[in-house]
Amino acid sequence: MAYPLTSETGNLTCGTSATDLNQLFTNALRLTTDVATINVESNEIDVTQATGSAINFSTMIGGLRTGTVDFAGIYPRSTTPLAVSSIITYASGYVQYINSWSIDITWSEIDITSIGAATAPTWRRWMPGGIGKWSGTYTCKADNVSPPTVPSTGAAAAAIFQFAEAGATDPQLAGDITMPRLTQRVRLGDFSELSYSFNGSGNLTQTTTATYPGLLASAGGAITKPSWDTTGDGVPDVSCVLTVGPSRTWTFPAFWTRLNLSWKVDDVVRVTGTLRIADAATVA
Repeated sequence: MAYPLTSETGNLTCGTSATDLNQLFTNALRLTTDVATINVESNEIDVTQATGSAINFSTMIGGLRTGTVDFAGIYPRSTTPLAVSSIITYASGYVQYINSWSIDITWSEIDITSIGAATAPTWRRWMPGGIGKWSGTYTCKADNVSPPTVPSTGAAAAAIFQFAEAGATDPQLAGDITMPRLTQRVRLGDFSELSYSFNGSGNLTQTTTATYPGLLASAGGAITKPSWDTTGDGVPDVSCVLTVGPSRTWTFPAFWTRLNLSWKVDDVVRVTGTLRIADAATVA
């Protein structure tokens, strides 16, 4: 008789070597207890027919399937330092007494499903779009010496988001940003909190160390278009496996569409993200 599964063997892996997802899940991230959530749906098409007689309910058929996978992890994989030595350097903005900060990296996606295949597809096929975006927020405390910086105008300015203090070479993300939004909270008897939102302009580049490996490439460098087709034949082939429990898995080609890295006082570095299921998935 069957019994409910428990997911103590749950995991999310990518076995396609020399790809960004293999680096992310093998070397960079330690997945948390909330390993992943897979979301699958199919298109619904209304085919209700007019007959000249009263119709009580719609007639529906199912179309092609598609899906995503949301995951959560801790960075870096090999150790779990607190985010207490993290620093933001931004000459054009106020960065005193920082409480928390986060960076959100997103990549567009393109539906490349087409007709005419020898075998009719049952899933939509996707590829990454051409250009990504990055943005973020940080919160800090107002002090009694420096006034807050108002939202920026003109050209973007350089910023460094340092993961931790590591001596001669500090692990970090760096790029130019604009600062379009500021809110300041004023509450009697409490500190005044500043919340800034920023948008990236141009490349976002990672500097790595032995403790803080590259998120998407072993050597770090500029973050680039997600891996999706290693052979150049137009078919997604970066294969991932979501293990639900003993003998129960989802296997699918995928690429990342979102990564969010979050630093907060007295916590580890949290990473969440989303994968696009790029073609047919197999459930076992």
